[in-house]
Amino acid sequence: MRSTSELVTDALSVLRAADVRVETNGSLGDWMLALPAQRVLPVRMKASASPPTPSALKKLVDAQRKKQRDVKLFLVVARATSHLTQLAHASAVHLLAVDERRLIVDGTDYSTTINQEPTPDHIPLRRRGRPPWIRWAIERLLLLSPQPLPQRILASHLHTTPQAVSKALKGHEYVEPVEGGWTVHRRQELLTRFLDEYPGPGGACTYWYGLDAPTGQITDARQLCRDMDVCCLQTGDIAADHYAPWRMPVTAALYMRELLDFVPAGFSVASREEYTFTATVPEDPTLWRTAAVLTDSTPEFVDPIIALHDVMHGEGTDALDAAEHLQDAILHGAVRR
Repeated sequence: MRSTSELVTDALSVLRAADVRVETNGSLGDWMLALPAQRVLPVRMKASASPPTPSALKKLVDAQRKKQRDVKLFLVVARATSHLTQLAHASAVHLLAVDERRLIVDGTDYSTTINQEPTPDHIPLRRRGRPPWIRWAIERLLLLSPQPLPQRILASHLHTTPQAVSKALKGHEYVEPVEGGWTVHRRQELLTRFLDEYPGPGGACTYWYGLDAPTGQITDARQLCRDMDVCCLQTGDIAADHYAPWRMPVTAALYMRELLDFVPAGFSVASREEYTFTATVPEDPTLWRTAAVLTDSTPEFVDPIIALHDVMHGEGTDALDAAEHLQDAILHGAVRR
């Protein structure tokens, strides 16, 4: 079954094909839809690979009306049931059925305006339960720290409680308590397990095409983020080149607090098959927290282990070689700060 993050990413592609722009207000659920004819509509986005049952849907609609009467639910599903479609046509909810490329907003069907492109055929694996973001972040901090870290410091870095840290570390195979805090005693094994286990930060991703070199594209994209007062972190090739220079970046990528339209920065909309720059609002809440530990100022890059993960899953025939170079720097404490 398609994950929620993948479904939202595919939904953004379908909306762009319908000439509908999306902006967020600091939350993946609070969207502003910029519809044709200069109409802007606030919605509450709810994504689900399987459409909700009629009874569950009624509860969702009623809860949203109590919370924000003037803001309707925008349901994003892979395929819509007839009941859900009827509700959308009756303007009870807004609807986007991604695989059917069906968009209904305020009872108006925009489906015929969507450019007919093939829908993605990927079926990513989905973890059961809530991802252990805090445990993964603790592992990254301990791997990157030259000395043991006390439980209270880990909790402070990650904006969580000492109890949550204790729970995450209980019975950990590769981490042990020593004088002064916690440390990793089998670094290679832990890093390997992390890279095998970590699914990526998730979230909603948009794809863009630029003509400049990746470093120039990042410069332009970050300038737009500054102009719009949106926090961002560089990742992938660009971050790897910062931490352990080895090759010229092939692609550019940012993690952002909010979705932005990068057309004003000189980019054009692209598909996941033909892009040079990606912008993602991540689901993982720890990216900014671990990045901030590595600098005394506002962080500009994800932490080196997130960068390593993204390089391993990136473009270029030598991506794995570049990842190995960064991995060696991490394991030998040779990462450039």
